[in-house]
Amino acid sequence: EVAVKSEKFIFGIHIYRFPSLPLQELKKDMRILKKLGFNTVKVQESWAIDERREGEVDLSDVEELTAEARQLGLGVYLGVTMELAPMWLWRKYPDCHMVNALGEPHRDPTQYLLPSDGKPGPCWDHPGVREAEERFLTKLVRTLGRYENIVVWSPQQEIDIMGEDRPGATTLAQRTYCYCPYTLSHFREWLKGRYGSLDALNSAWRTGFGEWEEVEPPRTFMMVPSWIDWRYFMEDVYLPGKIRWRAEVFRKNDPLRRPVIVHGGGDIGSGRGWELARCGEILGTSFYPTGRRPGGWDWAFREKPLRYELADNSLKFDHLRSSAGGRELWLSEFQGGRGGGLVFGPEVRPEDIRRWLMTALSAGVGGVCFWNHRPEIFWREMHGFGLCGWDGSPTQRAEEAGRIAKALSRHPELFRYGKVPRAQVAIVTSEDLYHFAEASSDTGPYAEARPDALRHLQHTIKGWHRCLWEEGIWVDFVEEKEVLEGGLKSYRVAILPFPVALGDELAEALREYVAAGGTLISEACPGRVDRYGMARLSGMADALMDLFGAEHESLSLCGEWGGQMWSPPRERYEVLPPTELAGDGPYSGHALRASFYVETYRVRGGRPILRCDRGVAGVSNDHGRGRGFLLGTLAGHAVATYDHAQSRAFMLKLVKEAGVLPERCGRLLRRRRVWKDQEAWFLINPLDREVEERVEVEGFRRVEDLLEGKGLPIEGKAVSITFQAFGIRCLVLRK
Repeated sequence: EVAVKSEKFIFGIHIYRFPSLPLQELKKDMRILKKLGFNTVKVQESWAIDERREGEVDLSDVEELTAEARQLGLGVYLGVTMELAPMWLWRKYPDCHMVNALGEPHRDPTQYLLPSDGKPGPCWDHPGVREAEERFLTKLVRTLGRYENIVVWSPQQEIDIMGEDRPGATTLAQRTYCYCPYTLSHFREWLKGRYGSLDALNSAWRTGFGEWEEVEPPRTFMMVPSWIDWRYFMEDVYLPGKIRWRAEVFRKNDPLRRPVIVHGGGDIGSGRGWELARCGEILGTSFYPTGRRPGGWDWAFREKPLRYELADNSLKFDHLRSSAGGRELWLSEFQGGRGGGLVFGPEVRPEDIRRWLMTALSAGVGGVCFWNHRPEIFWREMHGFGLCGWDGSPTQRAEEAGRIAKALSRHPELFRYGKVPRAQVAIVTSEDLYHFAEASSDTGPYAEARPDALRHLQHTIKGWHRCLWEEGIWVDFVEEKEVLEGGLKSYRVAILPFPVALGDELAEALREYVAAGGTLISEACPGRVDRYGMARLSGMADALMDLFGAEHESLSLCGEWGGQMWSPPRERYEVLPPTELAGDGPYSGHALRASFYVETYRVRGGRPILRCDRGVAGVSNDHGRGRGFLLGTLAGHAVATYDHAQSRAFMLKLVKEAGVLPERCGRLLRRRRVWKDQEAWFLINPLDREVEERVEVEGFRRVEDLLEGKGLPIEGKAVSITFQAFGIRCLVLRK
């Protein structure tokens, strides 16, 4: 139980990590930030700096800043960087380095926070490391825990194993950790609990180990069954285990039992965020939107970058909100200024800060911490990310952030705890599928014959999300474990993107969801291989053949529209010309632009809904009280890459036939957050022109524009509002 629970909306900014500006400068900055409207400052502590000799812990700088913040009435978001281990630890335990698949220890104890906050750091499975960590953390919490203005503890900065890839590491074998004896022993114990017997493990992995001590994960060639368990173990057992253990050290030594923020999450399509979220009370994420620009597959959106940005940023937050599982979601690092270094990013304007913040709030974010108060001083990020000027003076974007902070402070509970209502549509994700795609995308010999499967998975998810978001149909993400526990039952529609690797349990759970009344829309090749990557010669999971009333018939690669992007060389591989699937039966007149795959089916009880020259390329089937749709291509690409209007209309028709209704106010999209008798309505103009709308507000006695801070006149149970192109505004309504 967390004893201290702040009711204010945390609006913070990072001020300290070593090497730092002089403390007197930071103290001066705190007063400026307080006046602007910030109520919290973030301090990042470094183990190597604060325990330079074993047992001699000096937290004076961190404590001085915490005390100053308390005097000013500011909260402190306190993070530790244990991956930045002191030199004495490396000398005392020379076997504590993390080891990659090639047996190479990661030796870089340089004590600098860049590039990756010390990651990977020493191996957490090493008993000496764990003992030293606990001693230091215990001292830190007992020293700083007496400051009641610390609002949250953070056990790791941007939780990951490696962070940014090691320089020169180009293959999964070079990038995959940890193969040290301690972690391999931990892995074997976990496998014993998972499989029960060595015979069961050998049967699942298709291996011939004679003793448990012989069991090892793959080292050079990763497209093997053992890879799936190994990656799951490192990402969803080892890493959360480390964070959970540190969180417990915080809790048992903190007299005020303040919450723990888990600053991690997972990539789109990954299930790691669900496991990490369970380690704390708050899930955090980093957010640097100018670094997330369209790639080569998103060429259609270069013409309208703001339209792309609104949907793409919302995708990130929707995925994180879903993985948080009802916990608070914070922006642990929110870009305050242009990226730095020798090559710098685009300028960040006040309207960017406003649009980014409003988008985040609309998707459920309940706390914000900017990076950084002044421009960065350290080499690679020099002169970057400052919300304020080089001397700490407020910029226009800092003033805009402060204006929003003051507006949020008038409704703290609504924006900290107000929930986004459950969506009607779920996108299904699977950690095993993610890691199958990851290994399938590895570089090396014959790489041209191995498409970037992970990018295809994430790209088609992006397309589905954007298709629905731009219509005002909101989306949650449901991870495989939740599906197996019946987590889809409250959703009208579930979407299964690029489901080439699927376990029998998940296939059966999806069939049960449809039989109970749900609608499942699957892309091509559902369960073409099992969760371990072993081929099903039928080309489809048995449960899904029954669900869709169809069998696999053929599979072909197809070319792109408008130039080659992802297909292999045409002179060496058979690739169909660009293909459009034509609607059939009740879908006559509709079309779906094919991408990457064209799969055809033998109909066994279902009904054809899409055709191409090669046969039936889409089917629907009534199964129990629900319905399944099987589309013989990666449908999301048609929106994410081509912005193809007919494809969009077809995809929306499938969803709306299940009774899913958009949430709109005329031409505006509406996202809501609800808390007791209050609601926040985020109204978004998805058009490239200014619009004026009358918004019905029946049932509410007061309507206030959040940023203007004043009530709007209600005329005939509606208010009139004008929106800029791609604009977003928030109304606060009280019943």
